[in-house]
Order: sequence, then structure tokens, then C-alpha cells
Amino acid sequence: MPDTPASDTRRVFAVIDGNSLMHRAYHAVPPTMNAPDGRPTNAIFGFLNMFLKMVDAFHPDGVAVAFDRGKPRVRMEMLPQYKAQRPPMDPDLREQFPMIKKLLGELSVPILEAEGWEGDDILGTLARAGEAAGCDMYLITGDRDMYQLSTDHVRIVGTKKGLSDVQIMTPESVEDLYHGITPALVPDFYGLKGDSSDNIPGVPGIGPKKASALINQYGSLDEVIAHADEVKGKMGENLRAHIDDALLSRRVATIQTNAPVELDFDATSFPAYDAAAVSSALGELGISAMQNRFLALLAGEGGAPVQAAPAFELPAVLRADAVTGRGVDEAVREMLRATGEGEWVAAAIDDDREAGALFGLTHTLWVATSRALLAFEEPETGDVAPLDAPGIDTAHGLVAGALAHLLAEGKVASPDIKALIHEVVPVDSSLPAAADALDADPARIFDTTVAAYLLDSARSSFDDAYIADTYLHAPLPPAAGEEGAPEDAAPAAARSAALALAALEPLAEALDREGAVQVFTQIEMPLVPVLADMERAGMLVDPERLQSMSDKLSGQIDELAGRIRSLAGDDSFNIASPMQLSHILFDVMGLPTKGLKKTQRGYYSTNARVLEDLARDHEVVRLILEWREKTKIKSTYLDTLGPLAGQYGDGRVHTTYNQTITATGRLSSSNPNLQNIPTRSELGHTVKTAFSAGPGKVFLAVDYSQIELRLLAHLSGDEHLIRAFNEGEDFHAETAARVFGIPVEEVTRELRSRAKAVNFGIVYGQQAYGLSQSLDIPMAEARQMIDRYFEAYPGVRAYLDRTVADAKRLGYAETMFGRRRPIPELKMRVPAQRAFGERTAMNHPMQGSAADIIKIAMARVARRLREEGFAARMVLQVHDELDFECPEGEVERLTEMVRAEMEGVVELRVPLIAEASTGVTWADAK
Repeated sequence: MPDTPASDTRRVFAVIDGNSLMHRAYHAVPPTMNAPDGRPTNAIFGFLNMFLKMVDAFHPDGVAVAFDRGKPRVRMEMLPQYKAQRPPMDPDLREQFPMIKKLLGELSVPILEAEGWEGDDILGTLARAGEAAGCDMYLITGDRDMYQLSTDHVRIVGTKKGLSDVQIMTPESVEDLYHGITPALVPDFYGLKGDSSDNIPGVPGIGPKKASALINQYGSLDEVIAHADEVKGKMGENLRAHIDDALLSRRVATIQTNAPVELDFDATSFPAYDAAAVSSALGELGISAMQNRFLALLAGEGGAPVQAAPAFELPAVLRADAVTGRGVDEAVREMLRATGEGEWVAAAIDDDREAGALFGLTHTLWVATSRALLAFEEPETGDVAPLDAPGIDTAHGLVAGALAHLLAEGKVASPDIKALIHEVVPVDSSLPAAADALDADPARIFDTTVAAYLLDSARSSFDDAYIADTYLHAPLPPAAGEEGAPEDAAPAAARSAALALAALEPLAEALDREGAVQVFTQIEMPLVPVLADMERAGMLVDPERLQSMSDKLSGQIDELAGRIRSLAGDDSFNIASPMQLSHILFDVMGLPTKGLKKTQRGYYSTNARVLEDLARDHEVVRLILEWREKTKIKSTYLDTLGPLAGQYGDGRVHTTYNQTITATGRLSSSNPNLQNIPTRSELGHTVKTAFSAGPGKVFLAVDYSQIELRLLAHLSGDEHLIRAFNEGEDFHAETAARVFGIPVEEVTRELRSRAKAVNFGIVYGQQAYGLSQSLDIPMAEARQMIDRYFEAYPGVRAYLDRTVADAKRLGYAETMFGRRRPIPELKMRVPAQRAFGERTAMNHPMQGSAADIIKIAMARVARRLREEGFAARMVLQVHDELDFECPEGEVERLTEMVRAEMEGVVELRVPLIAEASTGVTWADAK
């Protein structure tokens, strides 16, 4: 927003059209923001953001906000159908109006409204009154008909797009915009062109250009009407037939300046609010990130800004230096006191590494207790003699010793509990461990990031700033090296530890309030030490085999590239460049572009879906898809897995499991991602041959069979689905028989394949278009198949409809175990986004419940592996499958145990089946 200072002699006053700005804010800010008590706040957030930008730009001496009140009776008396076509206000937006009014009251901003009058007329009334009182007026609105109020001392600030793009209208800019229409003639202009958004009729066939041309020619609407006989053609006919409509439209479009509201401009000032009251009000709404911006406005001229007091303070620091031994006794005593008295403490690791560096100089464990911040410091590299620190074992170093004690004896919170466990149980299994990862008691650990994720899994980030703002209603104090930090500011890791301790209680309360305690305590926290143990186990990989496969693939890729360039008639274009490839395929080779969309850069997309459609008829496209697959496999796996294994002394690949990435609750895998190696691809299968279980061992893979379909049967209660599973029939063949109306024994392989696609498509909320694409059949046939499916399984249709309706009402979908997934898309205006939301609502109870089930199974299996002395190790989780390195002599016993645990997680109306297979390599096991 531009900075447009007013004159030095007149006060500056801003009046905001509250309804207009709230509507724009509601649709501009994603509906994912909520107060701590669950009330939506996205419109309030957007409103306040625009409010602050307005203050920064115009520095008003006073601010007021006008709101509509009741039906627009004044204009409805002129035009009964006025705004009659407007849909009712979204309930989530309606709920935020009392909240913004209460907050404006705390900001000491006058609210003006009058029964039957619109905010437009209140703005008009205040504009003229303020101008007469010697003020420069700024009217903040989204309505263009307000341009008629513009004078030398009244400027219209219109929001053009979203909340950030605005234009300031003066008499000159109004005349430029409407090609000669002055502010005084704006009602005449609307009299001719009308306004469909408000049901103002105008004259049929006369749009903005014709309206401005007529008024410019004759001078006003009255003169246009007086010369109506001179207007030729259909436009003249319409004008003469709709003179009354034009005059009425002008009356309705004229902003009233006599609304029954009053404001003492001299007695109104801004800012004039109480700092504590505003901080409290913003905190109540969970919008504390803005409080410093509001409080800074309270500074007097030349004075220091009023700062918000942080909701948590970093206590005094006690440093324990492993090199000199200085401070060790004092820090250890405080840690032992806290754990001995049963306090929760919080911890975070700081290795002071620069971005991209493998090592830093020092390694610090920050521990926050109720009394102090403890810094256990030791060099990042090099041997340090064991310290004599009574109460902890420092044989593996001061940091590992302190953490081993905390994990064994204390109650520990952290933004990354798994990272703490890896300090005592290194990822590299060739390094000694100071403890067993599974020693960490799930009841005595609290991962604040996982807690925040469970409370809003639609978010992609749960950093310290978000935690502080959302759960402590305060901004973060700056850490060392950050802008505005004092010289003695603590490092970010110290702040993280203090924040984790401060946020633990409000997070726990939120988990309880949102019904997420069971998922947190019974599923996610028991899984943390299990994942740490699996990450340490890693997977054996053969670098030589990977290199051999990469070399072989290089030759194939080069050969493919040569054939592609030969067919394209261009021996130099870059196949990996979407722009160059698009030019070759569609401009040079002339492949069909019907139905294709161009990218923002102006060329036709060459994404996988586009190329797969074209590949049916064009050999060059088939070769390009093959080139892409081989190139991706080579670069993503064959060329990276070997070097990754080489980073560790054990020669293994150690993936990282992520608990807070997917909205469904499924685990994800990264660096490397071992879950995304293509399972049905011959090349993907080849990559898996490089993974072995080691001498005397085999891979054991145990996989849930059709778990999401079984969950659909259980959750829907459809008797036909349940009977199909309970009788042990071929479920897809049974579906084919019911959908196509034939006996099971007559079901062909093709019909079974189609039925399988429908079964899994229904689980994922697939509609007719998606099914037609996956089966390459006409839309009508796909729609008929889906209709027949729901006729065959009527309980499924009823269940899915009920699930979507519940999600629309609640704002989230839920698994069997209470894991909630917010679905803001259900409230979005774009139909494609709402359709995605509906598919998500249908799928989450199945996919999310499947994720919960395998997580529970992982924790149970890990516990039994240790308790029963198995030498086998759980090394991988991929979707619905668990993989193990198993000594040959344990295969039978391990298979029996794992299947029993996986199948016994939950009792469904249908059997929960886990199928096992073994092999010398990962590829052989599947």
C-alpha cells in the first residue's frame, strides 16, 4: 500500500467498510486459522493485516469502522429485489463478526451501524461530515460505487485483489478510470450500466463502455434520457423502454449521506487503546503475532515502542564445559534435582554447524528446567576424557551422559525427541550406544512438534515461531544472530528448549480439548523410540551392484536419447527441459494439443499425464517416458544410495522417518526415500535387488492385505462387503459379479481388473472422471460402473455421504482412533477445491486408520522383538508393510509373532489379514 501522507493542516481520518473488508479477508486467507477454542479467525486475521497496512500508509489521527445492520431496508424500499440474489453468509464468516467487533472495542475504534442502513451509506455520511470538520478522509472499501464520494479531501482506498493490492482513487483517477465520468456522474453511470452484483437493473444491453460514451456525449443521465430519441439501433430501443429502470437504478446506486449516525471527530483519536487489553484480546483469538505491531503504535513521538512482554522468559544459564570441567557439578546437580522431583524438563541439541557443513565446532545440549537453562558443552570432534560427574555416566561424553540420564530417569519434552535419542543411540550402528533406543518410556517423553502436528495436520511447518504464537500467544524473543537480538541473547537451541517447556502444558491441554490425547500417547509417542531404533538398524546395500546397474542404465539412457532426437529431427535439444520438449513435440512435430493447458511461462505442459495420453499413438512419447523413468531411477537411487551408505562406518543406508509430514498420518521416509521406489516397475524391482539381509539372513516382508477395503467394510457396515470378506471370497471378483450382474465364475480377468479399480477408487473418493482416466473408458461408462457399485453396496454410499456431511459440519475427518485431519478445502469457493475436500473426507477414515493400525503394530512388534530376544531387526516400513532382517533359524517364529501382532491390533467386522513372504534380497521378498 503506498504511503500517501495528508496535508499538514488537516487531521487524517480513516473509515473502514467492515462488511466489505471482512468478506474479502475471509476469501483471501485460507480457512485454516482458528482461535485456541476452535473458532475460525481467518477473516479477522486478514482484516487486521489490512488494518495495520492502512495505518502504516496513512498514519490516521482517527479510525472508525462501519458495519451493515439488518436488511438493507433503505434501498429495498426503492428496489425490492436489491441484493436478493446474494447467497446467505457462510456460517464461519458470520461467527467472526461479533469477534472482530469485540476486538475493535478493545482497540478503542468506534463502530458505527444503523438498522436498515448499509456500511456504504455510513461511510458516505462520515465522509461528508469529516470533510466539513476539516479532515482528510480515507474510505477503505471494496465497492466501486463509492467512487462517487471522491473529492479533494475524500479518497477511496479500494482493494483490487486479495488484501495487499489496493488503489487510491481521487477525482482525477476516477475520471481516468471511467473515461470522463466524474465522481458526481458515477450514479448516472450506474443508472445506465446497472450492477448485477447488487441486482441493480440499469438498461439492458448498455455496459460500461456504452454508458460512459453516452454520458460523455450528452453530459448526464438526464440529458441522455432527454435525447433518447437520437440514440439509434437496439441500444436506443432499450434506452427508451427502460427510462424508469435507469432513473431507479441511479437512485439505488446513489450513496446516502444522511445515515442516522454521529461521530465526534475532535474527540476521536488513534491509537487510544490499552496495551494489556489488546494483548489479551489478541491472545484469546490466537493472533498474538500481531500484538507487537499494535503495541508499537502506542509509542509517543520520538519515544520507544511499547513491546509485548514474552509469555515465557529464558531463565539464567548454567554452563557445563566438558573440556575444562567448569560448571559441570552445578549443572548436573540442577538436572538431578529436576528429574528427582519429577519435573518435566525440555531439551534441544545445538551443534553450531553452518548450513551444508558436516560438523560444527561445539556440541551443546540445552536443558530447560523450572529454574535454569543448562548448557552441556563439548567439542564436536576429538576425544574428551570422561568427566567425574556424580549421578551420570559420562563414558560416552558429557552430552550423551546427561541425555542418557534424562531419557532413563526424567520426563523430557523437546521439539525433536528422536534427535535426542540419536545422541545416545547414534544412527551409525558402528558407533557405540550409551543406551537402548527402546529404553525411552513413551509416557515420559513429549514431542512438541508431533503434538502441534496432531492438532493441525494440514499445516506444513511447526517451527518455534508457530508454537509460540499459537500456544503461548507471544512472539519469540530474538536468538543470537537474529535481527534485533541483544549481544547476550541465547542461541536458538536454548530458546527451543525453553519454549518446549513453556508450551508443554498448553499443548497438552489442546490435545485433551481436541480429543487427540489417545493418538498422541498411545500411537505417536510409543513410535518415536521405535523409529530411532529402525533408523539405527538401517539397511545393507551393495554399492558395487548399484554402480554396475548405473553404468548399464547410462548406456540405455544414451541410446534412448539418440532415438528420441532422431525421431524429433533435432540432435541437440535438452530432453530434460519441459520448455524445449514442449516446443519439439507440439510446435515442431505437431502433436495434438486439444484439451491441453499451457503453463504460466506460455508453453504446453509435458507432465506425466499429458505424455501418457499421447504415448498410445506416438512412439517418440513412449521413448520419452522410458527415458524419464530410467533417468530418475539412476539419479535418485543408483547414483545416491551407495554414497549415502559410504557416509557411515557400518556401510548401511539409514533413512529418516518423518511423523509430521503427511496429513493422513502415514509415515514418510527421506534421505533417502525408501518408500517411493516404484513397486510395480521392473526398474524399481531391480533397485531392490541391491538390498540384502546379510549372511545367514533373509528379508521377511509382512504386508496387510487390502486393509483400506477391509476398513471400508467395517466402517460402512455394508452387509454385502462384510460377507464377501468373511467368506474368504475373491473380493474383486465378487465385486465384478455384483457390478456387472453375472455369476462369479463368469468373471473374466479384465472384468476383475475393472472391479478392482472401482474398489480402490471408491476408497480414494474417485469420481467418474478419475475412473474413466485410469481405465481408459468413456465417462458415461465409468459413471455407470460407479452407480452399479453403489447399488451393489448401498451401505457404502450412505457411509460416504454421511462422512462428507460430518466433515463439512465439523471441519475435519477422523479415523477410528481419533486422528483428525482438517479439511479447509470443503469451505473454499473453487469447485475443484471443494471436490478435493470431499474426496479427502471420504478417504481419511480408511487411509488414516490404516496408518494408525500399522503404527500401533510397529510399537508392539518392536517390544516383542526385544522382550523375546529375537536377533531379527525391523528395518523398514513402507505403507502397509513391515520388513525385517531375519536369521534363517528365526523365520518361522518371527513370521508367527509379527502376523499375530499385526492382525491383533484391532477387531474389525471382517478379518484383518497380514501376509508374509521371504527372500535373500528385498526384491525377492516381494
